[in-house]
This record gives sequence, structure tokens and C-alpha cells, in this order.
Amino acid sequence: MKNLLVLLISMMMINTLNAQNGVGDWEGKLEVQGMKLTILFHITKDGDKYASTMDSPDQGASGIPMDKTTVKDSDLTIEAASMGMKFNATIAEDGSEIVGTFNQGPMSLPLKLKKVSTEKVDVPRGDFNSPEILGDWNGVLDVQGMQLAVVFHLMEENGYLKGTMDSPDQGAKGIPMESATYEKGVLTIKASNMGMEYSAKLNTDKLKIEGTFTQGGMEIPLNLTKEKVKKKVLIRPQEPEDFPYEQENVKFVNVKGGHHLAGTLTMPFDGEFDKVAILVTGSGPQNRDEELLGHRPFLVISDRLTRQGIAVLRYDDRGVAESEGSFKGSTSRDFADDVNAAITFLKSRKDMGGKKIGIVGHSEGGMIAPIVASENKDVDYIVLLAGPGIDIVELMMLQTDKISEAEGASKDERKRNLAANRRIFEYLKNNMDADKTYLREGLTKIIDEVYEGLSEEEKKEAGKKEDFLGGQIDVMLDDWFLYFMRFNPQNYLTKVKCPVMAVNGELDLQVTAKENLEGIEKCLKKANNNNVTIKEYKGLNHLFQKTETGAPSEYASLEETFSEEVMEDVAKWILGL
Repeated sequence: MKNLLVLLISMMMINTLNAQNGVGDWEGKLEVQGMKLTILFHITKDGDKYASTMDSPDQGASGIPMDKTTVKDSDLTIEAASMGMKFNATIAEDGSEIVGTFNQGPMSLPLKLKKVSTEKVDVPRGDFNSPEILGDWNGVLDVQGMQLAVVFHLMEENGYLKGTMDSPDQGAKGIPMESATYEKGVLTIKASNMGMEYSAKLNTDKLKIEGTFTQGGMEIPLNLTKEKVKKKVLIRPQEPEDFPYEQENVKFVNVKGGHHLAGTLTMPFDGEFDKVAILVTGSGPQNRDEELLGHRPFLVISDRLTRQGIAVLRYDDRGVAESEGSFKGSTSRDFADDVNAAITFLKSRKDMGGKKIGIVGHSEGGMIAPIVASENKDVDYIVLLAGPGIDIVELMMLQTDKISEAEGASKDERKRNLAANRRIFEYLKNNMDADKTYLREGLTKIIDEVYEGLSEEEKKEAGKKEDFLGGQIDVMLDDWFLYFMRFNPQNYLTKVKCPVMAVNGELDLQVTAKENLEGIEKCLKKANNNNVTIKEYKGLNHLFQKTETGAPSEYASLEETFSEEVMEDVAKWILGL
């Protein structure tokens, strides 16, 4: 018994020494402004030298080499100068965890790592006896009209099937797949850390793999071939092929935010213009063309207005393309500051002296324009393209129901969704001063009850309960979403004194025409603003495209980018001021 005890103590000492040097695979979660990102460090040691790589699976990145890895006693430092990143931490005495601070740019975030095993379990090849399944297979995913190229690399290694995936359009290569099997003619590829699975069959001529790509509740047909697959050519007849006006790439500073914004200023060649329009994008990070789903609405609009004799400034959202700053964590109020910076920039230019400067805002941009116009006397006019005019909670209730109906949801599903959304939205609105910890507790309870009320089929589609809860709550606790849900456009519209044009599409399911146009008109009357033009356009959706249903799933498939009639009316209205 004594000898056994000595042996156990010796083994414990060896394990402790190995643990304290930090070698191994470590996983943790960074909480970035309410959003959780999984981070993995892979630390190795060769002699006295340490090295490491980092994975960020939520961002589709793996094997990122770190510039410097040092371990001194229990202190660990990992640096990546190219990313402006440094992780300073302490390795626990028992080697069970690493606790420290993750620094990148202005961020300094706590990060706790736990040791994990990332060894891939070799999956037997089953009945895959022919080599034609091996090699590089190319395909294109059509995600609601947006095309993403994917490449699967299948290889044989020690009698097992291995796989990696590339997503060229997202700049990700060599993403390791958790498992790849080929049994009874069925190919299955899984990557659980991405919530992804691909199940398919090799067709009879063995030249094509046909199957279904599943991720995040979406099931998308995906066919693969050995040949490179060309994306469908998107026909966008309204995009300009020539530019008979001056185009100037500009940069201006948001002094309040401390960042520069980059954009394009277009002006008639002869300089004979007296109106300037600043274009403000809708929700989500977008470039100066408001590019989405293969369309570039702001490129088309700016081209049309400039040809009509109106100068136009359009710019990349903060943190997007060539603009500095951080989009994540910014609210509509912050974006209003960017618009004010654009106005200050234009006012500082000699060639803009005496010009009328206005704002043309689409969707959320139509929510931001009244904020700015109600506070900044330098705004001479605003155009609201599908801008909100009612309480945001009511707008979102209408939006979710209308879209669900258009996308084929049953009456029972819509009823349950409305009830759940009402509870969530009202909870956020009624707890405006609560901190995120309190909100998280309340939301967890509500969404947990919603999840338990789902059918088994719906639960399967939603995925694991903890992932469902976490994903939903992280979105709702985002600073932008909290500000948005508590926003009431009437607080600003009732103070707007400058000329206003507000337009909507009859089939807009995101910002419904009737309710919002009536709300805008009512608010402007309270402001004693008599220079108001309100118009609803038949058969147009939220993007002002001619459509049959207005469903968002149609946006990408429609050739029209923006209604010619609406652009003509907006140009005439601005020129007539």
C-alpha cells in the first residue's frame, strides 16, 4: 500500500507540472457588449520555446498564428501584433484554468479558459471504397438570395475520411470539420462548433454530390462538383455604367466619436447645383451603397439624383469598409452623430456655401433623420424612405406578424409568436433603467417558457435549449437593440420644422405604410409643420421594388433595385424646395 501511495503522489506531481506550463488546448468565451464569442488557444512547447494559435469559430477563423507566447512560472502572455491583441493571464496551480485579460484595440475584457480536448475522433470510412469521393468539391450556397461559395476538401488519412471547408467569400480557409463519413452511399460532414451539417449523396455518374446544408435552423440545397462553380450573374439593370458627373472620395471626422468616416461625394460637373442630399442607410452594417442581397440602392439613388442636378454624399457606416469606429455597440443615437459630422463637413467646404443640405434616410435612416433634423438647424429638409412613425414595439409587432404571414406561417404559429414577442418587447420597454444582468434574468425566464411551449419538431429546428436561449438573449441585450426597442419616433417628429417628404410602399411588411405614414403625418401636424408631402406607392416593398407579396425572401430575386417613380418624385420634390 505504501508503494502505491508513493506512485500516486508522483503521478500527481507530473500532471501538475505539465498543467502549469500551459501546454494544451484551452477554450473560453469573450463577452463583447452582450455578445458571446468562443475563443480557443492551442499552446505547444518545443524545448524551451512556446508557440500558439487561436481559433474564433463563431467568426469562421481557425489556426491564427500568434506572434509571441511566453510562460514564466504561472504567468502566460500571448500576443498577435497584426491584430493588436494581447492576452495576459495566470495559469491556475492545479492547471485547471487560465484566467486573465484579453486586450484588443480599446477593449480590455476578462477571459477565463478551461482545458479541453480537441482531438478529432477518427470515424471509420464505412463502405467508402472508391476514391472518387476524395478531392476538392465546389458549390454555391444561396442564402436568401445572397450567394456564398463553399469548398469541401475530402482526403484519406490512415484509413479514415477527413475534411476541411473553405468559405472564400468570407475569407476563411481550411476550417476543420469535426467528422466526415461516407457510409452506404451517404456523405455526412459535421462541424458542431459552427452548428453545421452537410448530408448528401454521390450521384450515379459520380461527378456531382447532391444534398442539404444545415446551419442555424436553415436547410439549404447544396450541390457540389469537382469543377469550380460560377455564381449566378445577378441582373441589376439600374446600376450605372457611366458617371457623367464629378465623383470625389472624401473623409470626414466625427469629433464626438473620435473616428473618421469615408464616403463618396457626387456633384454635377458644371457646379451648378443648390441642393445637397446626405444618404443614411438602414439597419445593420452597410457600405456607402447600402449594399444588400446583391442590390446597391444608394448607388442607384445617388446616380439618379446627381444626374438631376443634386449633389449627394453617401458614406460607409462606422466600422464598415473604409470608415473607422466600431459598429458593434453603437446605437441609432450614435449614428445620428455621424450624420451631424457629415453636415459639419459639408458646411466647411467652400463649394457648399449657400447650398440647402438635407437628409434622405431609408428605414432606420428614416428614423435617424428626424433625430438630427429636430436638433440641428442646419438641416434644410428630410426625405423619409420607409421611416417609422409609430411606437417601435407596435411597429415590430406588425412587422413580425406580416412577414410570418407572407412566409407561410400558420395562424396558430403567428398567434403564439405575437404573444411571445409582446411579452419580450414590453418587458424591455418597461425596464428601461434596468441593467443587463437584471434584463438577462427576466428574458431568460420568458424565453425559457417560450421554448418549452414549442412542439418537438420546432425544438429540433431551434436546436439545443441553451444555444437557443443564449442566441436570442445576446441579440436582445445588444446596445443597438435595446435603444431601438425603447425608441419612439414621435418624440422627434413632433419637433421637426423643416420640409418633410415621407414615402412608403403599399406592400412594405417591415415598416407598414398605412400605420407609419399616418403616424408621421400626425406628428408633423403637432409640430405645426405645413411643408409636408406624404405618399404611398402601390405594389412596392420595403426596398421600393415592384413585388407581388412584399416578402423579404423576394428582395434578392427581383431585378429592380429601386422604383424609378419614387426616385423621380424625390428628385422633383427636392429641386422644388
